[in-house]
This record gives sequence, C-alpha cells and structure tokens, in this order.
Amino acid sequence: MIRATCHTADNVLCLEFDATPWFSEADAPSIIDLAQKGWTSAAIAEALERRPGYAHLHDLVEYAAKRLQAESLEDPTWNTFECIVDGSEAVAWLEKNRPDVVAGIPSRSPP
Repeated sequence: MIRATCHTADNVLCLEFDATPWFSEADAPSIIDLAQKGWTSAAIAEALERRPGYAHLHDLVEYAAKRLQAESLEDPTWNTFECIVDGSEAVAWLEKNRPDVVAGIPSRSPP
C-alpha cells in the first residue's frame, strides 16, 4: 500500500487513503513528475475520487470545489486541497512493481 494524505486548504477535511491504484495506472512521466514535486499533487485525488471505496475522497474534492473554489478565483494558483504521498512507500512499491519507472526518478531518496 502507498499511503497518501489529502486535506482541504481550510483544513476542515483531512483523510488518508491508498494511492496504489494511481501508481498502477499512471504513466511513467506522471510518476516522475510527482516525485520531482515532492510527492505532492491534487491529481491523484482527482483520478481516484470516483472509484468505489473512495467516497470520502470524493466528498473532500467536492467540498473543495463547492466551498473553496470561489476563494481561488482571486488567486488561480491557490490550491483548494492538497495530497501528499508517502514518498518512501512509493519508491519501495515502484522498485518492486515498476522498476523501469523508479529508474527514471532523478533522486531516488524520498523527502
């Protein structure tokens, strides 16, 4: 399992979820980009939120869109929510399951 934590910008909602399905399906450039961004990306939640078993994640994304999106209109770079993947778990999983991808990560030591 690759744990990820997601929280809204106002910290009203926070949850932990399994990001492994995203890593199973994502293309190598997306995973490498995630690693280079410090294992932080809202794209993971957006990709998983509609799957069965991820209802709480869907609720968080929906809350961020409905309650916080208006505030982001003033600053489009403001993220309404953030997801942080456990980098060491991600690297360990990639080494075992997708060694071709982990080889492309410039710094293989997670933050």
